[in-house]
Amino acid sequence: MRKIKSVVAMLLYYSVAYYLPNSSFPGGSLFNWLRVALLRQFLTIGKNCRVMKGVYVGNGKSIVIGDYCKINDYVRLNNVIIGNHVLIARESIILGKMHEYKDLNIEIAKQGNRILGPTIIGDGTWIGLRCIIFPELKIGKNAIIAAGAVLTKNVSDYDVFGGVPAKFIKNRKNGEQ
Repeated sequence: MRKIKSVVAMLLYYSVAYYLPNSSFPGGSLFNWLRVALLRQFLTIGKNCRVMKGVYVGNGKSIVIGDYCKINDYVRLNNVIIGNHVLIARESIILGKMHEYKDLNIEIAKQGNRILGPTIIGDGTWIGLRCIIFPELKIGKNAIIAAGAVLTKNVSDYDVFGGVPAKFIKNRKNGEQ
């Protein structure tokens, strides 16, 4: 019965709630409530979260979202554990798998996907607009990933990273640069 409930919730999420207006739209808090209620049926999501329209979570099996998070429009999540009080700006992508490519005798498209460990995003982190986060990374608490960054390595607590590829800019806590 639980499986059927999950599948129905997923169908309703992707066919209706996915397209509903955001929280700032009149009646938006109701739309957010519906999105979160449906998501809870097929992934783990904490309390008081805001999930805007167009957030793609696949089948949700490898996604955990903590409390008080805000996931903005058109974010794509895959194989990620998100802490509490995390902000993810519009159109960011958190990758959870990569194409296999090692066998030179087989076309890449035919080699399948390599499932990797989860990306872990620490409490209080802010991921800026249109970031791309590679799989299996650990982003520390209260870190900032600047808009447009392509993150390919781990980030420590309070670090600010930006650029393509993302590089260390400074540490917010001790001012180190």
